[in-house]
Amino acid sequence: MKHSLIYVGVFLLYQTLIAALVTVVMKFIFPEVTADMAVTKLVVISGISSLATLATFYFAKWCPMSCDYIKTKPYKTLFWTIILSIALILPAVWVQELLPEDYTQDVLADVMEKLLTRPDGYLLVGIFAPAVEEVVFRGAILRKLLEWMKDNFGELTLANRWIAIVISSVFFATVHFNPAQIPHAFLVGLLLGWMYYRTGSIIPGLIYHFINNTSAFLLVWIFPNVSTNAKLIEYFDGDKSAMLMAVGISVMIAIPCLWQLNRLMKR
Repeated sequence: MKHSLIYVGVFLLYQTLIAALVTVVMKFIFPEVTADMAVTKLVVISGISSLATLATFYFAKWCPMSCDYIKTKPYKTLFWTIILSIALILPAVWVQELLPEDYTQDVLADVMEKLLTRPDGYLLVGIFAPAVEEVVFRGAILRKLLEWMKDNFGELTLANRWIAIVISSVFFATVHFNPAQIPHAFLVGLLLGWMYYRTGSIIPGLIYHFINNTSAFLLVWIFPNVSTNAKLIEYFDGDKSAMLMAVGISVMIAIPCLWQLNRLMKR
């Protein structure tokens, strides 16, 4: 557990220190920061902190990286991971909207709207976030938690395995610091944690995370006239039956995907 807390601390420390440094520099260069410049600053902060985090975790060997998993040619696993990530987009949004709004307030709505409408915003949403979060929360934190939860014989019971996955998911959800993202991040953390345990690699989770985040970006470009804060039903022109049918079909696609992944990902 100590190592996991250190990893979270380093992750947050880089973000805090680099954010402070970039803010001071930009304040010196641009006394008046416009809304667009504020978003640019966020992308710069994310880029620098992401590179610093990835470099630290790589050189410190906190997240061991190798090509061993790719050498096993897990093409079927990666295929079903891609299909699952697409299939769960609508159900995830629908479940999110069922939660009480008082507990899922989107405090970053304005920032995300600006990010998702800018090409450089994709660097933050689609590239930096998936890469860093999988390295930190699955490749480092969950890996150490799984080691920590082993019994005296070096074995992991089913209960201990899921305790480790749940703890890592709590860390993952909490660092988003946005009530609107926390429930979804926690559930996704459970799924990605399960994938990591079964494969011993961050690659399936990285692909899932990449597609999940990219979908938010693509929706803005496919539906330019729909607000980023729009409800799911607005994408179906107010037709609730069509929305529920789409969610139901998505669930029916997701179930066999999970079955296939459970079959293919033999620990």
